Order: sequence, then C-alpha cells, then structure tokens
Amino acid sequence: MRALDDEARYTAYACLYEVLENQGYSNLVLSKALRKTSLSSAEKSFATALFYGTVTRVFTLDAVLKQYLKQESDALDPEVRTCLRMGAWQILYSYGVKEYAAVDSIVALAKKVSNPGAAKMINAVLRKVAAEGNEWLSRVPAKNLSVRYSVKPEIAGCFVKWYGQEKADSILAAYLNTPKVTIRVNPLSKVSDEQLLSEMKEDGLTAAESSVLPYCKELSGDVVDLSSAKTYCDGRYSVQSLSAMLVGHIASPKPGMSVLDTCSAPGGKTTHMAEIMENQGRIDALDANEIRLKMVDESARRLGISVIHTMPYDATFLAEEKEKLLFEYDLVLCDVPCSGLGLLHRKPDIRLSMSYEKMQNLLPVQAGILDNSCLRVKKGGTLVYSTCTVNPNENENQIEAFLMRHPDFEPVPYDELLPDALRSRDTLVRGAKAGMMTLLPDEGDFDGFFIAKLRRKE
Repeated sequence: MRALDDEARYTAYACLYEVLENQGYSNLVLSKALRKTSLSSAEKSFATALFYGTVTRVFTLDAVLKQYLKQESDALDPEVRTCLRMGAWQILYSYGVKEYAAVDSIVALAKKVSNPGAAKMINAVLRKVAAEGNEWLSRVPAKNLSVRYSVKPEIAGCFVKWYGQEKADSILAAYLNTPKVTIRVNPLSKVSDEQLLSEMKEDGLTAAESSVLPYCKELSGDVVDLSSAKTYCDGRYSVQSLSAMLVGHIASPKPGMSVLDTCSAPGGKTTHMAEIMENQGRIDALDANEIRLKMVDESARRLGISVIHTMPYDATFLAEEKEKLLFEYDLVLCDVPCSGLGLLHRKPDIRLSMSYEKMQNLLPVQAGILDNSCLRVKKGGTLVYSTCTVNPNENENQIEAFLMRHPDFEPVPYDELLPDALRSRDTLVRGAKAGMMTLLPDEGDFDGFFIAKLRRKE
C-alpha cells in the first residue's frame, strides 16, 4: 500500500470519526481536512467518495455488519466501529477497490488507530462481509426501506406515510444517486458565456448548459471544492442547486423593489434575488446566526452586489421590530429552517441527525416565522415560502394552515414562470397553478424542494 493511499484512507477515517462519533458537519469537516493534506486531486476524490459513501450508507452498513459481530455495534470502540463501516463500504459499494485490498487496507489502518486484537477481529468480520454481504443484502425485504436506502426506520416510515410504499421507494432510491454540481452565472460580472467557459477551463473545470435555466450550468467530472478556483473568487458564479435557483426565479423580484429575506444565511437565494434585481433596490437580509450571516456579506462582496444589507435578527420576533427595518416590503422571502429531507443526497449527515421529534419541533418555528413575516408584506406584495424538504407537514399543510389564519393572503399561480423545460411535467404545472409546488428527486435532476407564492390582498 502506497503512503499516499494510506493518507487518503486516514483522511477519510479521521473525517468519518468526527462526523459519526462527534456529530460534526460533513461538508465542513471534509473541506477543512482536505485543505490540510498533500493529496492529489485523484486521491482527494477517493477520500471524498469513501467518506460520503460511508456516511450515506451507514444504516445499511451497520445492518450488514450486525450479522457478523458478536456484540452490538454501539458496544464497540468508536475507532473499531469507524474502521468496520468504511471497510464494509469499500467491499460492498466501491468500484475501484478489490475486496482483498479493501480488507487489507482497513486492517492496516486499524493497527494504527486501535490495537492488534481489534485489527484481527476487523479482518475476520470484513472477510465475512466480502464473502456473504451482497447475498445478505439481496434478501432484504422490499418493504425494509430503512436498510435498503440507509435511513432511520422512523424516517422510512414517514416517507411511506406521506407518499405510499411505491413512491417512497422511488424517492429514497433517488437519494442514493450522486447529485449534479451546478453553478449560477453572475450576470453582474458582464462576462459572456464563451469567456466564462474559457476561464473555467483554465481552472480545470468543464461546464455545460442546463436545459432548465439559462444562467445555470452543470459541472462535469469530480468536483471537490470550488472555493479556490479563480473564476469563483472573481465572482463569476455561485455554487447553487437547480432547485434552490428556482426559488429566486419564481420569487421574480424586479429592479428597484424592497425585499426582506428573513432567513438569509448563507446567502445563495439572497444574492440570486439581487442579481435578478440587477443590483437595484434594497434587500434586508436577516438571520439569527450572526456568524453565518457574515457569509452573506462575503458572498455579496465577491459577486459585486451592493444592495444587500445584513442584520442579525430572529425572524420569529419580526412583529416586535419596527425601528431597524422598513415596515412593509414588496417581497418577503421565508426560506425557513426545515428537516432538510430533500437534501439526503447532498447532506448525508441529515440521515444521522433528523428524527420525527425534530421535525415536529420545527413546525411551530416555521409557523412563527410566517406569522411574523407576513406583517412586513405590503398590500399587493408577495410572500414566498420555501423549504428543502418533502415533508407535507412542513410544506403544503403549513401553507394551508397559514392561509386559514391569514385570510388577507391568497396563493399566486406561477405556472407562467415555469421554465419551458418543466412545462411538460403535469405535477409541477398543477402545483404551480395552485401557487405551491413540490420538487421530488425521482422526477428530474432536483433536490426535494417546496416553493409557495402568496399575495397580500389589496
């Protein structure tokens, strides 16, 4: 085993330990670790695949490993547990590593991070996984979505309750696909597509046009981190998913408008609205997390945006704030805290952290933000509500309950704003006509997202 192969696996191991044992955030843990290594691009890609693959499949891996362990996984030393999980992932899901090499490499790693006795046990268990694991997985019942798609049993049960067995199966299967990396071109940079693509090639990046939005481009190849790319640092684009871009597109702010973004950090939708407004007007960007709010300022500076004004503030108390903010706005965006169940393919640690109880606790927070924010919408103005979840209780049911409490608001049909590429999708068109649309990952290159558009009556 070469030294750098060893470093790549150890990097993945250290990151997995931090996320699985210490509840670290996967994207922050990995990006920080990769910046400190001397790994090549290919080796970073391998470490990234090993890390995210193991986090994504952790419940499935634990179910397989349980067949060959003499004690519960929770009773193992965390170092041993982490080695077993990443070894099982390499055996069952990695295409570029031979089974014997996967076992040998993890045993060598285990000797460094644990003890010889543990390494011997890991060797025996992983050889069993290599011999029998795939066959065991093939016998998992179709209804056992928790093991098949690596989610908590309670979360699998929620998906079945919301969508039925067949559709839940389809949605959860889609979350195991690798999501596309997309960028939103900054029109304020005044750079032609040809020049941008040429500059991106110098950064080692290849981009292609999106069929949905003209300013969205899809990156190809292994993209680990764009933050150091010159084109990114020069403000040519922002990294944002297609589904998130559709929020700003459907909000459709006009130049010169007054806009309130109640939960703005880290600023993707805030800066998108500023670009649509041609950097004319005013956007007051709030967030309860003052540290994350600084990311909005940083993004605005990088993109050459001057109309965004940030202020640390908890949107659940907007009704009490009358001095620092404009009283009424043309447009208010509530991109509320949510369960994140639409992002299981992008943020796999949500699989570990989200629970039914946490989802229930979010509902009054979302309702409070809506109730307070609607007071800041001028008559005839627009209120946009969005989430990155597919939970109907956080989405359609939340909006329907809001409309019952606030009869001075009404849904705004926005089917005419749907990009041409989406107009053939009946479910999206029906939702857009009703003023609230759910994007599902098994129905296109989408994250799970919900977008509602409301108007305050004159």
